Amino acid sequence: MTEKIIDGKALSLDIQIEIRQEILKNKLKPSLAVILVGEDPASKLYVELKRKACEKVGIDFHEYLLDEDTSQEHILEMITFLNTDKHTDAILIQLPLPKQLDTNKIIQAMNPDKDVDGFHPDNVKNFLEKQSNFIPGLALGIFKLIESTDEDIDGMTAVIVAKSDILYQPLAKLLNDQGVSTTIVRTNDKKIKNKCLQADILVTACGKAFFITADMVKDDAIVIDVGTNKIDNNYVVGDVDYSAVFSKVKHITPVPGGVGPMTVAMLLHNTVQLAKKNK
Repeated sequence: MTEKIIDGKALSLDIQIEIRQEILKNKLKPSLAVILVGEDPASKLYVELKRKACEKVGIDFHEYLLDEDTSQEHILEMITFLNTDKHTDAILIQLPLPKQLDTNKIIQAMNPDKDVDGFHPDNVKNFLEKQSNFIPGLALGIFKLIESTDEDIDGMTAVIVAKSDILYQPLAKLLNDQGVSTTIVRTNDKKIKNKCLQADILVTACGKAFFITADMVKDDAIVIDVGTNKIDNNYVVGDVDYSAVFSKVKHITPVPGGVGPMTVAMLLHNTVQLAKKNK
């Protein structure tokens, strides 16, 4: 039964060992700057996980903690400083930002050559148009989880249930390049159930607890659950009704312990890539 579970934590630890070796071998001193605005508990937890992972592999971690009511101008000034700071290889803006801030404007203010998540429109465009080999970390992490199943995915159908196209277009491209016919679907799509039932690979990132029920999942599908939803302020659950879906699927990521650790591993990977480029 356990081979059904795609263990993102174990995979992430293997990748961290490789990253540590790469840093030592190339005598690198990678440096990552993280901007965190506000007191969102989940964001604070993610930043702490990223800090620990950076320390473990030998990446300098610089944290910029800003109050919830920090002005957009102040954040943009900080990004301008980091863009030109020769000791900073990579910049990460921890999302989501407080509602009064313009997330797109803040992401676009980053130097694309330091955008470690690969969310800058120029980076997404360059990757989609095959002008760049720099793969956004979220897409790369999910792709590596699918790859770790050792299934032959050529000819399969994938459905990505997401609120944002731009975050998942790079994943769709990675899958399409491997011969997987991929569609991005919104939660309000009237045919969502039928579309999900066609998917050999179902990736869900809609941010709705237990949204994907057993009657929406094809038998023997690969299910990647990107969702992290808090229940009763105590439990973190995914978008998938895990216990109901488990018996139907061939492979599934748990929440927590699936996509989360892999996203952190890809952050480290991309920080090292940027450091090598800057060197």
